[in-house]
Amino acid sequence: MFGDLHGSLHLFDEMIKKISLTKDDLVIILGDSCDRGKDSIGLYIRYTEMIKDGYNIKHIMGNHEYMFLNHYLLRGSMTMQWVNNGGYKTVKSIEYRNLTVKDLKWLISYLKTMPHMISSKSYIFVHAYYNPSLDETKQDPEHLMWSRSPFWLMNNTGKEIYYGHTPNRDNKIKVRENNCYSMDVGAVFFDKLSIMEIKNKEVFVVG
Repeated sequence: MFGDLHGSLHLFDEMIKKISLTKDDLVIILGDSCDRGKDSIGLYIRYTEMIKDGYNIKHIMGNHEYMFLNHYLLRGSMTMQWVNNGGYKTVKSIEYRNLTVKDLKWLISYLKTMPHMISSKSYIFVHAYYNPSLDETKQDPEHLMWSRSPFWLMNNTGKEIYYGHTPNRDNKIKVRENNCYSMDVGAVFFDKLSIMEIKNKEVFVVG
């Protein structure tokens, strides 16, 4: 279970080696792999290469993916909202690899397929927020990507909920009330990443 990586390809690669990832494992990334860090495009390249090679990686749509896709890749617009939230670093990573938007059709397709939520009998995975008072089919995608309301105080779903979006200032995974887990450890700010194996709650750290 990975929280927000924000262009930290080196931490992702280091973690994959540390946990000895196999093709039988499921990796869920809770969104926001782009912006702020050095190599956003490299992260998406790594994911797609691994998926083609048979690894099981699921990536949720974060608000940064949403801005990257809808502001820049589809419209060619560098809005201040996106730029001020680290979007310029993503543009730099595109230029560093001598790519243009025309070269990124594969990435547009990949981002468009990202779900806003993944759920199972025991778990719910979202980028930012989940409304326990609404059915899963009636969740608002904008809230799932952007809200910072303390939904964990109201979690009555009977499921564990994992989310990112808001960085934990101590660079650690936070266990919230009612079986909710805050997974954004601010890896790009601390150059240190923590992830969790959710079945046994084992935490792994690199950086």
